[in-house]
Amino acid sequence: MSTSYARDRFSPRRRPTRVVMIGSVPVGGDEPIRVQSMTTTLTYDVPATVEQIARLERAGCEIARVTVPSLRDAQALPEIRAEMTRRGIALPLVADIHFSPKMAMMAVEQVEKVRVNPGNFTDTKRFEQHAYSDEEYAQELVRIEEKFAPLVLRARERGISMRIGTNHGSLSDRIMNRYGDSPEGMVESALEFVRICRKHDYHQLVISMKASNTRIMVEAYRLLALQMEREGMDYPFHLGVTEAGDGDPARIKSAIGIGGLLQDGIGDTIRVSLTEDPVREVPVAFALAGRAGPRLKTWFQVPGLPAEQTDWRVFQRRPTRRIEQGTAAAALGGDQELRVEVELGRPGRLSASVLRDQVLALAGSQAGDRRAELIGLTVEDGHDLAALRALRTSVDEAGVNVALDARAARAVWSQPGERETLLGVVDRLTPVGITAGEVRALASAVAAHEDTALLLQAAPPVGGDLAAACAALADMAQAALEAGLSHLALGLRAEAPRAADEAGPLLHAGAVRALAATLDARGLDLPLVLEAWGGAPDTARDARQGDQGLLDAATAAGGLLVDGIGDAVRLTGFQDPARALDLAYGVLQGARRRTTETEYISCPGCGRTLFDLEPVTARIKALTNHLKGVKIGVMGCVVNGPGEMADADFGYVGWKPGKVNLYVGRECVVREIDDDEAPERLVQLIKDHGRWTEPRAGARERALPVAR
Repeated sequence: MSTSYARDRFSPRRRPTRVVMIGSVPVGGDEPIRVQSMTTTLTYDVPATVEQIARLERAGCEIARVTVPSLRDAQALPEIRAEMTRRGIALPLVADIHFSPKMAMMAVEQVEKVRVNPGNFTDTKRFEQHAYSDEEYAQELVRIEEKFAPLVLRARERGISMRIGTNHGSLSDRIMNRYGDSPEGMVESALEFVRICRKHDYHQLVISMKASNTRIMVEAYRLLALQMEREGMDYPFHLGVTEAGDGDPARIKSAIGIGGLLQDGIGDTIRVSLTEDPVREVPVAFALAGRAGPRLKTWFQVPGLPAEQTDWRVFQRRPTRRIEQGTAAAALGGDQELRVEVELGRPGRLSASVLRDQVLALAGSQAGDRRAELIGLTVEDGHDLAALRALRTSVDEAGVNVALDARAARAVWSQPGERETLLGVVDRLTPVGITAGEVRALASAVAAHEDTALLLQAAPPVGGDLAAACAALADMAQAALEAGLSHLALGLRAEAPRAADEAGPLLHAGAVRALAATLDARGLDLPLVLEAWGGAPDTARDARQGDQGLLDAATAAGGLLVDGIGDAVRLTGFQDPARALDLAYGVLQGARRRTTETEYISCPGCGRTLFDLEPVTARIKALTNHLKGVKIGVMGCVVNGPGEMADADFGYVGWKPGKVNLYVGRECVVREIDDDEAPERLVQLIKDHGRWTEPRAGARERALPVAR
């Protein structure tokens, strides 16, 4: 019996599935990763809804979804369909159903696909405690089938598809009481409905496991893939990080969750949920899909690699030793926080004052909680070395608590005089081009400088022998340790893709996993630095692809961080080091590995939304974005709102037009307040519960993430 969701996490292939037709669009199998989105208009407003669908189609969206919460919305579907036909809009139409089997039976006559939420299609969500006996639980399943089977039979008769979509925020009380608020409960919630479909010989199914917490989302999809294989199911998956929010944090979360699963071969159609105009979701989704789809069709096993000791179901951080790197704020591994590094290039190419000011801005006190803890510099000649010495003096005089890493060329580190000068001013040395035969001598020299650590970095092999590359790096590490150098870290250097269609960062994750497994098998508890490429593509492609650089870097680093692999993050290839720094912290927060700012769990909106999400979310952020570690949910309606409050400290949920409920965790504590005063009441609620702090004067001002 299989014990993993993937055949090989070092060299993943796409999970094999059947092909399911969404209208004329095939999903699964070897088909491209399909991109879809959802309208935010009132569905019964036919002109507005069709116009938004038309805009989605022009953006390249392949499947469009509308919500059907009421009779008025269901009755509008024929008119929407007729207007789409009149305008020549060929997108398959999906009806999103919550709470009402009746609405589902009406919608199934008009659309190509129906989405049902097993958490609320027939069950309730009142957070009630009830211990179900096995007999009572079995009776509940009979009741579910009685209500669900008519929809299944009609969908089969009409030849349309169905998505069974579990949301972490809307698990039923019945599931919660049996499985808890867990990924296992999410999987079972969906499979109960899938088994009913199979019983009635209906197989046009797509399954989803959405959550706002990337770790829960990833675990749920992995468990689903494993359990479906055990039960002989091969249905495609719809991926999404729900309530991701807006701006960079939402794109980072989506890349970590969706991109991370895609690079493991899981996922057949995706929707990026942004609290923005839904048209903006489309290029982001295509950017994620385009990096994964074509590269995972062929599976090949990498011989010679040991089994992973990392348990993909636990998500615990890989245990490593602590490595000193000059300042305590840069200490790496052990129980230290995951570090953030920034690369500045060659110091000799900048004036001393410009370089000093740049380092102060990135690592000084004005940088606040998101400061660079290590600055990487490339040293290729004596001019760079002299500039580095001057920078060391300036940094020490300014009292900046930052470590310096020199990525030194052979011409510098191999010459005793230059090497001694270098080791006297840096906290970490990264020797470029070092060979196995040179490691012991260099390690002995570095060991004589107690405050300097050595980082051995090598580029991951593209199409080469991964096992040999990992073994060679591990051999070099062992040689360095035997030479007396105990403060040693490792990394695989990210390289820019040489062509637009090259795998690049997707190979990076498998290579780093293979390196970690190789080290663990040898008992080498050395920290790992994750370096992810985020170089911006050409301007036209960037506009079309939805910030490809950010998404590539977050996918490569974030997927590893979720698994617990990595002790520091460095994003390379960005022209602006401040942006690379900010995004690196964003990746750590999105992967739930280090919290440095407020987290917003805000829904993308739909026809059920009871207030204007974008301006309200912006207003709440303006009031609260300095509250480090506080999680705030902003939900347009009650479908997922109360449930998602389980992952938020405070919640702002639309209750009825013009009225908002406020939550502390899952508990509604303020009811039906006017929406124009609700943001300030939320602030007062945070103050009443002792979580408020005043904005810190003098901290580096960070622009709020903006929609692009």
